[in-house]
Amino acid sequence: MRVTNKFNLPETIVRFSQNSHYDSGKSNITCTQLIDSPRIVQLRKKHKEELEQDISDMLWMIMGTAMHGIFESVKVEGTITEERLFTQLHGWDISGAIDSQRMEPDGIVIGDYKFTSVWAVMNDKPDWEYQLNIYAWLVEVVKKIPVKSLHIYAMCRDWQRRDVGKEGYPTAPLVTVDVPLWPLAQRQAYVEARLKAHADADTDATLGTALAKCSPDDQWRRKETFAVMRNKNMSRAWRVFDSHDLALKFAAESKDVTVITRPAEPIRCKNNFCRVSQFCTQYKEENELL
Repeated sequence: MRVTNKFNLPETIVRFSQNSHYDSGKSNITCTQLIDSPRIVQLRKKHKEELEQDISDMLWMIMGTAMHGIFESVKVEGTITEERLFTQLHGWDISGAIDSQRMEPDGIVIGDYKFTSVWAVMNDKPDWEYQLNIYAWLVEVVKKIPVKSLHIYAMCRDWQRRDVGKEGYPTAPLVTVDVPLWPLAQRQAYVEARLKAHADADTDATLGTALAKCSPDDQWRRKETFAVMRNKNMSRAWRVFDSHDLALKFAAESKDVTVITRPAEPIRCKNNFCRVSQFCTQYKEENELL
């Protein structure tokens, strides 16, 4: 991927971004790639030289990398930081870099640092659960030591003290989010299923056949909702409903309002969170239908 500097940012920022690329070691696939869409992983490989990203769009990634470096430099007895583990399964070399492993008498506590948003902490993030359970699988397979618990150490970049007290709002900008630990059999089954999906996509890419489409979850597809708007302020919804009937009922009991349908949208595709959407036939086909 080519990194651009459209806003003429200082050379120190340029150098840091160039020196902070992710290194997966000698592995075919990483834990984070396993949980991602096989279609997206293959398109990234195919169009690697054509992709570009401006440094100005890399701020949160740079900040996250810097914070990881700070925590990695602190040595705590009984805690292993930034360890990359490797294993093989069905001919694939799988690796994962685990931010923190705290060794306790009855098992290992796995932690992962996330430089993230308040929204991510307040809402379900299935990817966090998938990622950390794959780490737990990897640790137990490689080290033969049971994993005790899983945690996200969330650094909320947009936290505001004035919003503390709102339902679900984090009480501090740095919080620990507990992640459910699956039984080993469930972890094993999940890894097997994800590896098969990626192996099938790899075969399709090699043969030149059509790749399996991204699922709604892969696309971060937002479900259709119905917004009740005050006619005097159409820039912001007054209430949002999942049901059209409920929205109409609420509107009928109110005055001077309009119900607007917000269609289901693939947020990841449309908002440029997916860097390969420009090469994706699925995205082009679905866009033509909208």
